[in-house]
Amino acid sequence: MLSLIDVILLFLFILLLAYWWRTTEQKTFAITQAKVYCQQRKVQLLDQTLVFKKLQLHRTQNHRKLCRVYEFDFSTDGQDRHRGEILLSGFNFVRVILDLEELEITQY
Repeated sequence: MLSLIDVILLFLFILLLAYWWRTTEQKTFAITQAKVYCQQRKVQLLDQTLVFKKLQLHRTQNHRKLCRVYEFDFSTDGQDRHRGEILLSGFNFVRVILDLEELEITQY
């Protein structure tokens, strides 16, 4: 027979597993979209990876969304290295920022 504590611990474990699964899927989605975005801008995504930076609240059209911020590195000519950011809310992009000579910000 399961005690109440066992049920609570099992529930917390399932929630943690679901959170991990969802964030893994979001990161995979973000990597794919970062590759496409970089190809459209004719820059090279370096290392083919994104790094989770932080969670932040972002205001869009009078409401706030909890967004995940990922960082990535890219190159314009294969010799330099620049930083970019992707803000992701669920499986929707909020913004992509490329740190070039002129800061490029693309809203979605």
